[in-house]
Amino acid sequence: MAAELMLAVVGAADVCIKLANQVFSTYSAYRGAEEAIDKKLVALEALWTKVERQLRFLQKISHLLDEELAQCHLKLLQKLTGTLHQVTAKLEIPGFAASSTRFSDYFRKLKFAFTRNSLDELMAELQTWCERFDPTWYLIMLMSDSVLDATLRESQQAGINRSDQNGDALSNMMALRYTIRDVGNSSDQARQKVSLTLDASALAHGKETPIQFSAAKAVVRGRHNAHLIIEPVNLPTDTILQVKTDVENMARKLQQVDPDSFGILRCYGLLKHRNRETGGLAAIDMVYRAPDTTRLVSLRKLLLDREPVSASAVVRMAKQLVRSVSYIHACDFVHKNIRPDNVLVLPGDASLLGTSYLMGFNQFRNANFQTNLVGDPAWYRNLYRHPQRQGVFVQERYVMQHDIYSLGVCLLEIGLWRSFIWYPKDSDGATPVAAPSFGLSLRDQDFEITSCAIPLKDHLVNLAKRELPPRLGDLYTEVVLVCLTCLDPGNEVFGGELDTKDEDGIVIGVRFIENILARVSEISI
Repeated sequence: MAAELMLAVVGAADVCIKLANQVFSTYSAYRGAEEAIDKKLVALEALWTKVERQLRFLQKISHLLDEELAQCHLKLLQKLTGTLHQVTAKLEIPGFAASSTRFSDYFRKLKFAFTRNSLDELMAELQTWCERFDPTWYLIMLMSDSVLDATLRESQQAGINRSDQNGDALSNMMALRYTIRDVGNSSDQARQKVSLTLDASALAHGKETPIQFSAAKAVVRGRHNAHLIIEPVNLPTDTILQVKTDVENMARKLQQVDPDSFGILRCYGLLKHRNRETGGLAAIDMVYRAPDTTRLVSLRKLLLDREPVSASAVVRMAKQLVRSVSYIHACDFVHKNIRPDNVLVLPGDASLLGTSYLMGFNQFRNANFQTNLVGDPAWYRNLYRHPQRQGVFVQERYVMQHDIYSLGVCLLEIGLWRSFIWYPKDSDGATPVAAPSFGLSLRDQDFEITSCAIPLKDHLVNLAKRELPPRLGDLYTEVVLVCLTCLDPGNEVFGGELDTKDEDGIVIGVRFIENILARVSEISI
C-alpha cells in the first residue's frame, strides 16, 4: 500500500478524534443542567468511546491494510469528518456555550431544546456511520499477518480492550480472530478447546415449540426459563465423522458473534445424538441462545401470510439481512443456505418486522472428499442457488459470490413481499409448489440436468427489473440486480480474477460493503 494512503488514513482518524473531543467539550457545559441531556450525553459518549478505540487501533495497523480496505476506511473516515464538522458548525452559534446567567428562562429552555435535538441528531448519524464502518472493521480479522496478532496482544496487555468485555469492539474482534486463525496465547487456545457438547438430559424436560416453515425449534428450559433455539445439522451419513470437526469449528465461531451487531444468534453448544445400537455418532443439533421471547417466526411464514407491512419496514429487514451476510464473510465462512426459511424474525412493538436473525448454518460437506460438488434436485432449494451450484452435479466449488446471489433472490422475494414457495395446505409438512403468479413452474426433475439453471436466473433478473422499481425504487432494484448478476461474464466487481488474487477474502468483503451494504444503507423511505 502506498505510504500516502496509509498516512491519509492515520490523519483522517486523528481529525475525527480531535473534532469529537471539541464537540464533547462544548456539550460538557450542559452536563447536570437537565436530566434528559445527561442521559443522551452518557449514551453518546459510550458509543464514541467504542469508535475512538477502533480508530486508534486502526491507526496502529494502517500500514498492514490491503489497499482496497484502506481506501474504504478512508472514505468512511472522511464521511465522519464531514458529519463532525457540521455538528461543530452548529455548536459555534454565538453564545451557545455561554453561561446560563446571560439568558432568560425562555432562552434557556430554547437552548436546552436545541441541545437535546443536536444530541439526538449526532447519535443517529454516528449509529448510521457505525453500521457502515463496523463490517469493514471486522474484515481486519482476515489479514494473515503476525504483526496484527502482536498488536492485538499488546492492546490486551495494556488493558485497552478489557474495560468492557460485553461491548468492546476490540475484544470482540480479538476473540473472533483467535477462533478463526487459531492464534494467541495458551489461555486463548485452552478456552477454544473447552468441550462444546451439551448434556442432552438438561434439555429433556424443556418446553419445545416448533417454528413453522423452519427447521429450527424454540425451547424454554430450567427454572429461569432460559430461551434456546435448536437447529438440526444436515450431515452426509457416509462422512458424518469427517465433517464433525467442521461443525465444531463453526460452533466456535458462532460462540463469538455479537447478536445485536451481526444479526446472528450466539451458539450455546452442540447436542450430539448417538446410535443406540452401535454407540456411534448419528446426528448433531446446534443450539443457540435466543432472545427471551417465544415470538420468533420464520421469514417464510411472514411471506406466506402476506400481512400488510410498510415499505420502510421491508427495507429495514433487507438492511439487516445484508448486514448479517457481510459479517458472515468477515468471519471467514460461507453460509451456503441463505433463504427465508433460515431467517427468524422477532416482531417489533409496532411492526411484524422487528429484529431478524440469520440461521441455517447446517450445510456441511467434507472438502477432502470433494462432496461439496454434489448437490440435490430439490427445486425449492435450487431456487436460491446460483446456476453454478444448482442441480445434482454442481459446476463449481462454493465461494462467497454464491452467497451473494442467494442474498439477491431473498431480497427480491422480500421486496415483492410474497413467497416464491407455496404450501397448498398451509403446513410446512405439505409438498411445496412454486407460486404460479411469478411464472415459476419448477419441479425437482428440472434440476436433475443443468439446462434449467440459466433461464431461471434470467427470469429472476427480469422479475426484479419489472416489479421492484414501482414498489421500492431504483436503488433497491439496483442492489438486487448487483447480487443476482455478481458472477455474470464481464462482471468487474465480483467476477473475473477476483478469487485468484483475493486469497484472504478481504477484497470481496470490501466490494460487498461498497456495492451492496453501502447502497442499501442509503435507501430511505
